[in-house]
Amino acid sequence: MKNKLLVTVLFASVIFLQAGATDRIKPSVRYHEGGNVVSCTHFESDKQTTATDANGCKWLLTVDKRNVENDKTALDYTFTWELKQGVAKDVSFSVDFQFDQWTPDNYVFVPAIVYDGNRFATKNIGYPPFWYDKAEWRVDMPTTVTSSQPTLGKKGEQSKPIELTSGNASTPLMAYFSENDRKAWMVQTNQGNDLGDYGLTIKENEDRSEATFSIIAPVTRTGNSADIPAIVKEGGKVCISCRVYNFKAKRLNDMMSRFMDVRKTFNNSSPREVVPYSEVWKLMNNLYQTRRWDDRIDMYWLSDVKDKASWNFIWQLGWCGGGQATYPILVNGSEQDKARAMNNLEAIYNRTQAKSGFFYAYGDGKEFYGFGYGEPLENNVTFVRSQGDWLYLSQLQINLLKSRSEQVKSHWSEGTRKQADAFVRLWDKYGQFGQFVDVETGDLCIGNSTAGAIVPAGLALASETYNEPRYLEVACLAARNFYTDYVVKGYTTGGPGEILSTPDSESAFALFESYMVLHEVTGGKEWLKYASELLPICASWTVSYDFNFPKESEMGKIGAHSCGSVWASVANKHSAPGICTWSGHSLLKYYRATGDEQALALLTDIAHGLPQYISREECPIGNMPPGGVCERVNLSDWEGKNQVGGSIFGSCSWCEVATLLTVTQLPGIYVQTDRQLVTVFDHLKVEKKQGKQGRMILKVTNPTSYPADVRIYSETSKEARKVAMPAFISKMKSVSLNPGESKEVHIE
Repeated sequence: MKNKLLVTVLFASVIFLQAGATDRIKPSVRYHEGGNVVSCTHFESDKQTTATDANGCKWLLTVDKRNVENDKTALDYTFTWELKQGVAKDVSFSVDFQFDQWTPDNYVFVPAIVYDGNRFATKNIGYPPFWYDKAEWRVDMPTTVTSSQPTLGKKGEQSKPIELTSGNASTPLMAYFSENDRKAWMVQTNQGNDLGDYGLTIKENEDRSEATFSIIAPVTRTGNSADIPAIVKEGGKVCISCRVYNFKAKRLNDMMSRFMDVRKTFNNSSPREVVPYSEVWKLMNNLYQTRRWDDRIDMYWLSDVKDKASWNFIWQLGWCGGGQATYPILVNGSEQDKARAMNNLEAIYNRTQAKSGFFYAYGDGKEFYGFGYGEPLENNVTFVRSQGDWLYLSQLQINLLKSRSEQVKSHWSEGTRKQADAFVRLWDKYGQFGQFVDVETGDLCIGNSTAGAIVPAGLALASETYNEPRYLEVACLAARNFYTDYVVKGYTTGGPGEILSTPDSESAFALFESYMVLHEVTGGKEWLKYASELLPICASWTVSYDFNFPKESEMGKIGAHSCGSVWASVANKHSAPGICTWSGHSLLKYYRATGDEQALALLTDIAHGLPQYISREECPIGNMPPGGVCERVNLSDWEGKNQVGGSIFGSCSWCEVATLLTVTQLPGIYVQTDRQLVTVFDHLKVEKKQGKQGRMILKVTNPTSYPADVRIYSETSKEARKVAMPAFISKMKSVSLNPGESKEVHIE
């Protein structure tokens, strides 16, 4: 951000070549009173213009329009207002992109906050939202969000405006796709300027025949008293820069793929090396062994062990990681750590399986229920996401033990088989897995979501574990349905347990995992196609640039680089460290199978960015202990402007488990020798010193203040396509580095 009052705005008086809507650009100066716009002066958008506003201030508007190199579908614009006479108080600056021949059938998109205009069913309810009245339950439940979420309103109802800050989006971008006109439009801008963050606004007129997408500086949302308009003195300048895209698009995926191509081309990001993976493991495992283990119940808590706590902070099967945390401990832990993990597995299998074959997903270690928040839900309700997480992760753990010739108790294997059978019965009866089921009977309570997105992965593994083809058959049917019912619509839903069925990232990444497991099990390319179309949806939840946090905020104090943090859902309105609750290694699997470097780059952003959010003794974050990691990476002001970059309320179990999985399932460095490709997930600097076909020399430097034990996974592209990625990576080349040390590593 520059010292001058600069604000740049797009303009593009472009008429589409195809039949359909035209866009008109109306830059303007707006005056505010009591949170509302009281006057607006428009300027010509295709030439330098002088205009006097309603308050007598004289402005000069200039427009800089440039082609974008190697992209004929894009134009860069900079709008600059200069105040030639007067003092402008309570003012903002807007560039409105107006579209006629509009229809509410157009898919409206703002990454991480608006999917299909959020034109979903709504429910007026506080947190945690759920359908508490059994009379509301539906097997065919429509996608439903709480009434507090931004929405253009359902078709057939009165349209509502969407008013956001740039920090509400993972990429400051607005877009729409018109199936009728087979075209798409996008505008990408910056976080803001010296006036503050930009506002991003989308409005339809009363009969929804026109729509306006606006970039506003500074953000001035209607009726929001916390938004402060600007004061500009004579000689002051305000600029807004942006990039506009107009292109043909036969399908929604064409727009989403284009978004994937450009999401990192307009704003800057850079990696930050803070703490190596080996030190991350030590911090996180120490947290679990000293603050999370409870000998009284033989289970790891989701928070610090204490005398009294709400059950949702003690143990949950999936989602928040109760049944997943033991996996990385079994892989990397000491003998004592592993013994605890084994005891935890025994506690799950011995105490929590219901007669249906599903597991109780919520409890205090002594009593267990289907699911709950502050207290158990009534009617034996359990969460399908939790069940699916366990079906998948339990088998990874059983397979790990078998690979090491360690004991797998017969009732563990039988328990997992019973759960797989329960999912098959659910599918056979309803043709879906739903979102919530009765843990005792296995009957569907609330249907229609992708909460069970990971279930196909679990069933596919079970088909091999138990030599049961029916498991794979159901896995394939369900995975195809998830594609046709959700992926082609541009979103997935229902992954978190307390958002109703709002669009979310957790189910998207889980489904990506399922597609890659199905590809490994079947060898079918069908699953790679589905994964390719899901990839931009996953990317849409991931921050693509480095947000400028307030210096006094917790994120500002640690110098956080936000690129790679991940939104959980539309309802959360903040990004977080890592994927809930996955490592993202399915993206590496996908790269190995396809060579798609965008997937590898996305994983690198996520996996490399995660360690910086971990509290350390010499760099505490909030009041968290060493190893603590909070879900808040607040780019937006949803909790108040003073909480941008803040609200570090404590360590979150799911972030902890995602971190443990990331440093367990990913190598520090991934190499493809024939392609001379080197990807660094760990906090290292790596330089290719010499490269010949089949042989490489890497100069690996540890720039952190901690010793680093680095794992390097190398292969050829042919091996990558033919050899399945190990579920855990233990036998590989390794190198140890002291702080600041460099070593040359020979890769064959």
